[in-house]
Amino acid sequence: MTRSVKGRVRYYTLELIPNLFGEWMVVRTYGSIKKIKPTGVIREIYDSAEAAAESIQSLINAKLKKGYTNRCAPING
Repeated sequence: MTRSVKGRVRYYTLELIPNLFGEWMVVRTYGSIKKIKPTGVIREIYDSAEAAAESIQSLINAKLKKGYTNRCAPING
């Protein structure tokens, strides 16, 4: 997802990753397109894929309200 703020393009990515313990991790990465390294990375662990998917959908909706454009399909549960 991307948006322009004061002439700077910002990005925000979301990943859903299973771990070796049967849990699911949501990884949020964000920063400026011009920077090589991300500004921040946030990792959250969920007990089920459904809970993680709900979290991702909630985050997508919040980012869309802030003006980000989504370049991928929404999660259909």
